[in-house]
Amino acid sequence: MEKAYEPKIYEDDIYKLWEESGFFNPDNLSGEPYAIMMPPPNVTGVLHLGHALENSLMDIMARYQRMQGKKVLLLPGTDHAAVATQARVEKNLVEAGMKNPREELGREGLLKKIREYSEQSKATILKQIRKMGTSADWSRLAYTFDEERSKAVNTTFVKMYNDGLIYRGFKVVNWSVKGQSTCSDDELVYIDREAKLYTFKYSKDFPITIATTRPETKLGDTAVAVNPNDKRYKKFIGKVFPVNFCGVDLKLKIIADEHVEMEFGTGALGVTPAHSGVDFEMYEKKKVEGDPIELIQVIDEKGKMTLQTGKEFVDKTVLEARDLVVEKLRAEGLMEKEEEIEQNVGTSDRFGDVVEAIPMTQWFIDVNKEIPGRGKSLKALMKEAVSSGLDNDKNKKVTITPDNFVNIYFNWIDNLRDWCISRQIWWGHQIPVWYRKVESRKSKVESIEDIYVGVEEPKDIENWTQDSDTLDTWFSSGLWTFSTLGWPNDTADFKTFHPTNWMQMGHEILFFWMARMILFSGYLFDGIPFKDVYIHGILRDKDGKKFSKSSGNGIDPLDIIENYGTDALRWSVLSGITPGNDSRFYTEKVEGSRNLVNKLWNVARFIEMTIVEAGGKLVRECKMPKAKTLADTWILSRLNKIIKDVVD
Repeated sequence: MEKAYEPKIYEDDIYKLWEESGFFNPDNLSGEPYAIMMPPPNVTGVLHLGHALENSLMDIMARYQRMQGKKVLLLPGTDHAAVATQARVEKNLVEAGMKNPREELGREGLLKKIREYSEQSKATILKQIRKMGTSADWSRLAYTFDEERSKAVNTTFVKMYNDGLIYRGFKVVNWSVKGQSTCSDDELVYIDREAKLYTFKYSKDFPITIATTRPETKLGDTAVAVNPNDKRYKKFIGKVFPVNFCGVDLKLKIIADEHVEMEFGTGALGVTPAHSGVDFEMYEKKKVEGDPIELIQVIDEKGKMTLQTGKEFVDKTVLEARDLVVEKLRAEGLMEKEEEIEQNVGTSDRFGDVVEAIPMTQWFIDVNKEIPGRGKSLKALMKEAVSSGLDNDKNKKVTITPDNFVNIYFNWIDNLRDWCISRQIWWGHQIPVWYRKVESRKSKVESIEDIYVGVEEPKDIENWTQDSDTLDTWFSSGLWTFSTLGWPNDTADFKTFHPTNWMQMGHEILFFWMARMILFSGYLFDGIPFKDVYIHGILRDKDGKKFSKSSGNGIDPLDIIENYGTDALRWSVLSGITPGNDSRFYTEKVEGSRNLVNKLWNVARFIEMTIVEAGGKLVRECKMPKAKTLADTWILSRLNKIIKDVVD
């Protein structure tokens, strides 16, 4: 053996030996089944240090459980990452000279580009996973956008639709003007920015002052909400005030809402049902109460002002309209105060723009409606799985480590709204809904017979048009633990390995992914996706900064492997981590890990040299040696104690 360990010489051959041995495939093992599903990395490029941490964690658990004599499945796969992948490809095409890839290429042309990119990315990622030493069963490799997973997605959609849990409704949604698509609440990234808070009256004779950072949306106000106990405004409740606001005629009804804080600002809120989720809920509530208010959309999907705002504002951008409204308020003497404030705004996580709240018809999952025959909602089911176990069955309980994330999870569920699952991008699972073409209908008015929802397309497909929207990528990811095992078919793998045993993930996708997996498993077959979830933190650099290319501190894990070896990388990302907490990664740490690996090499080298010099032979034996001296007895006793401590 060489004096120093050279990973480049040995690591690839060692992994090849392991893979060819069939030891990664549980079909070749016996014992109690134990399953870990690899969180599928997005096919948006290459793996980063965070993936190195995740692969190291799950591989350690898989190898440890195999050492305990278990039939371990570590199932690998990748995620088509709908919006993330399309956004990346569109960005690349724009940088290459295209102005609008969707318009210039069309749906099929753009999809072809995305497929080419995703396949290249997928191939690179799978090589990286192997390079990291992950003992995955490659015979069961899965992809969230392959035929088997597509069948699972459509089956789930159809069942939920038939149960009344998926519906098409008109609501205010988060809209990315840049991406021309909806975003769910969980996909928003909130940033702080400087803004102005404007305090003003709609007109000189209007009795109430309001404040807002979005004066341009006030062109669509239809009410002003006040607390029913506020003595200042109580006498106005129920009255309607016609006003001319910046040249636009409005009818403002004063409505009572107990959620309005009397002490906050002026104690009154301008209600814009078309451009605020909260205000839309007021609009819906008043409609149910039989005391409706109007909904006027003043911002369109392009981020421009609509015809409803009049000739002076129509087709202006939001910012242009804001400046004009402010100018008019000042000129008319209606502006009472302008303040510089810090504002927290939601942005699209993939396209980066500040999202607009816009009313649209979209597809939703109803989290509050009772599941037919179950006596509980999806929201209740998600909570039950982590608190008492489904149906109070401890065998159907998900345990979260560290447990401080349990309350965070419950808090998220308590505030959960219906999940908008439709996206206006082209890369992803197209919604399995077809509409009968107008010329094929019995009546000009669309009826229930003119909508087809199915796992497969209609037989007379020439008479139908499929919904052009695609599903939120977390819909398919939420089925990952069981769609990879053959569901909806009742396969041997599904019976053997589900629920899975252990899952690890970063805390940033706790709600994106873990919650959705619990939702779907509980709903589809009254089960849990996994028994234990380990939440890890984020790897940061030496100064505590998050790794990113834009910050100039990005590190390619393959570069670390090239210079120090896989074992050194794995030990350095794992060293010093604790559940749920961020940890730091730096070169000195890797160097220390490499030195440790080299010490282990030298131990083996010393043993080999000693045996050979004594005229003995190296024999591979997987059994505990017998003590021949008192020192041997002490060493073996210490070894057995460590083994017992670790296992127990």
